[in-house]
Amino acid sequence: MPAPETDDFARAVEDVHAATERMMAGDSRPWKALLSSRDDVVLLGAFGGHLSDRAEVEARFDQTAGAYGGGEGEYETIATWVGTDLACTVELEYHHGVRLAGSAPTTTAYRVTHLYRREADGWKVVLRHADPLLEFRGPESVLPRDESESKHL
Repeated sequence: MPAPETDDFARAVEDVHAATERMMAGDSRPWKALLSSRDDVVLLGAFGGHLSDRAEVEARFDQTAGAYGGGEGEYETIATWVGTDLACTVELEYHHGVRLAGSAPTTTAYRVTHLYRREADGWKVVLRHADPLLEFRGPESVLPRDESESKHL
């Protein structure tokens, strides 16, 4: 039988999956409730950019939820590490039948890393990193396409 701490963490991961389903349906509130209440929350979202302020992350979650229109999720766990106060999951997220930005139903897929911290009220997310880079693209894929593009980096 798993230790109670492991059970608590497993529930936290289930809560993240459920909150992600709600996000796909247009509701960011469950995800925001899973974030650490501290201001060191970091988001490297699937649409790009980076945020390191809880209020900014919440605003981005609202924006992201507004871009999705339903769908069903499937989660493939690649690795999980659980320590005393920190834990990490690495997963592949597939969202089937999602209507992204008004598109026809499609499937989106993301590589996702979540870092959790044990806080007074349970495991909370301090980092979400998601990107659509499931397939190896090679070193050429990160080179600027032209001279003007490299000036904006």
